Amino acid sequence: MEEEVFSQEKQKLKEIVKKINEEENELENSLSSSDMNYDLENIAKANILQSQIKKLDDIKKIKDKPYFARMDFKENSKDLEKLYIGKISLLDNKTAYPIIVDWRAPISNLYYEGKIGKASYECLGEQIEGEIILKRQYIIENQELLKYVDINVTGNDELLQSALEEKADDRLKNIVATIQDEQNKIIRADINSPLIVQGVAGSGKTTIALHRIAYLIYNYEKEFKPEEFMIIAPTRFFLNYISNILPDLGVNDVKQYTFEDFAYDIIGKKLKISDNNEKLVIIVNKEFDQINKGKVDVMIKEAKFKSSITFKKILDEYLSVVENNYIPKNDFCFMDYTIMKYNDIDYLFKNTYKMYNYTTRINEIEKNLVSALKKKAPQIIEKIKAERSAKIADLVGEERVKVYDEYDKTIKLLEKGSKKIVATYLGQIPKMDPVKYYKDFIDNYLTNSNEVLTYLKQNTLNNLSKNEISFEDLAPLMYIQIKIFGIKEKCRIKHVVIDEAQDYGEFQFDVLKTILNSNSMTILGDIAQGVHYYRGIENWKRFIDVEFKDVKTTYTTLQKTYRTTKEIMDVANSVINKLPDYEKEYIVLGEPVIDRKNSINMQKCENIENLLNNINSRIEHYLEKGYKSIAIIGKDMNECETIEKKFSKIRKDVKLIKGKDSEYNSGISIVPSYLAKGLEFDCVIISDASNSKYTDSSLDIKLLYVTITRAMSKLDIFYTGELTRLLK
Repeated sequence: MEEEVFSQEKQKLKEIVKKINEEENELENSLSSSDMNYDLENIAKANILQSQIKKLDDIKKIKDKPYFARMDFKENSKDLEKLYIGKISLLDNKTAYPIIVDWRAPISNLYYEGKIGKASYECLGEQIEGEIILKRQYIIENQELLKYVDINVTGNDELLQSALEEKADDRLKNIVATIQDEQNKIIRADINSPLIVQGVAGSGKTTIALHRIAYLIYNYEKEFKPEEFMIIAPTRFFLNYISNILPDLGVNDVKQYTFEDFAYDIIGKKLKISDNNEKLVIIVNKEFDQINKGKVDVMIKEAKFKSSITFKKILDEYLSVVENNYIPKNDFCFMDYTIMKYNDIDYLFKNTYKMYNYTTRINEIEKNLVSALKKKAPQIIEKIKAERSAKIADLVGEERVKVYDEYDKTIKLLEKGSKKIVATYLGQIPKMDPVKYYKDFIDNYLTNSNEVLTYLKQNTLNNLSKNEISFEDLAPLMYIQIKIFGIKEKCRIKHVVIDEAQDYGEFQFDVLKTILNSNSMTILGDIAQGVHYYRGIENWKRFIDVEFKDVKTTYTTLQKTYRTTKEIMDVANSVINKLPDYEKEYIVLGEPVIDRKNSINMQKCENIENLLNNINSRIEHYLEKGYKSIAIIGKDMNECETIEKKFSKIRKDVKLIKGKDSEYNSGISIVPSYLAKGLEFDCVIISDASNSKYTDSSLDIKLLYVTITRAMSKLDIFYTGELTRLLK
């Protein structure tokens, strides 16, 4: 760094901090003097106040690190602009000149992708030509400039390496300053077409997903509200893990769901669902149990079938039968008067209002029937009056009054009770909820034509009798709800981001597409981590052919890994490379950015006591070194529970993650391999990498790969007996 330039940059930081403080004070004074009990009807005032509150909150978040980069850009035939890039934009109140430019602004794309020299960017459909004169990165802490580095293109630069040295708790928060070229392209990709990202472990898929949402909300704020965006994550534990990132990026109100919780909202009732990982646990534990192997094979085939587009097509056939029999097969009549014939009502249901769900169709038909009844009512009333006159002509006294009143009730019903008459007719439609329809579909429509379907019927009906379902039942239940009953306004979304997408099947994706009523999806996954293979995606090409065959789809890969060291990634690559060739078509090997030595420790232990003592020693060592997140990863829950039980006698600061957890507070965790997916830890300790634990099966290969790639800085591999062949 040049001393003079460093001094100038320090002075510039002081000026910007001063302006930020002034803006903060002005906003605080303005808000303190505002009448917060404003009239609710004064929407304009309410919006201004909310905008000021948000701006003040944003300023407080960035004041210690106002920006992370500078770019000097000279647009053709215009003056040079010195642009300081940060998490939010800030304008000078007097000149409206940008003090800080938001990283999501179109011009900021030049910083992430442009090189020194001639460059251009697109803004509002126009191509802006010019020249990049300077690109500079800053390390700022507590409003103090520590360092600056001039760069040409983003890549293995100094700021990135500095960020990668951070502990797990801070890494996610600071990614915006170090977004790489290939990540930036994904973040800024077109919102209207599906985007599929196959990324190796540690390539930043989750952070890209969050920053893409932040980018889209910023650039499409007129077309979309934040609550119309949704991210689907594998577990509530994982959602908690990432929960502070979107607010840190200035984004609030984005829907954050697990697939199960979103399904509950769609269906409108919370069913008892078996653990998302239940089948995986059974497969892991019984894969080589020859007695139960046949049962497990059928269970796997059932899960795969229920998650397939084929199952959805069969359900569509059933819903067509329901549609054909939905309208009562009789004319809509009042007394002996035909108001509308069945064929006409059925035509309205199947054709005129076909674009709606069944419930909305009935609501529209109700309007038609009420209108038709009201239109014919005067004519019918005249006939009723004439009939009444004839009836009472020869009657006297109470009998005359009684008959007159009976006819009068009918006339008044026609005059004022049209909706009641129509409701009686439409009341012939069976009152069923999605679960009852699903049960009818399974019980009466599916045939027992093979072993899998026989098992499917028996297993599903048995579960439903106990008001229980499996994960694979959620998509068909959601689909029935959408088609027959529709969805609540709060469940409507316009763009969905799916993380760990390889764990979801075709039917799950198809339901999301139906809810979106578009292809506006960001799909991020890693086939190498597809431990839920029995229901998930194993081949991206097939997936695209099924879901987006006639749609322009962007498929891209991320090979660089920013999480693990080269030593650790080399071991992970060696493990995943042991998959059969036909399974490796859509798997890419990670290219590590961090090259740090002495990050792996492998040790054989004499027995379980010796193993636990060694693990405890490593934990103490890592705590002394200042590491905050340490994970002991076992293959399955049984192994983890055994470790926890024995560890409870040694130390009290260890928490077992069981999958139902909703909070992540760093510290020392014991976690089964399949629940660790998507997370990262400073240090990972594999509790038992013996050959009896990790065999040559594809599932074991993927589980071990997932386990290894959770480690950021340190990986310990312990084992008793013989080391797994996967690590030899």
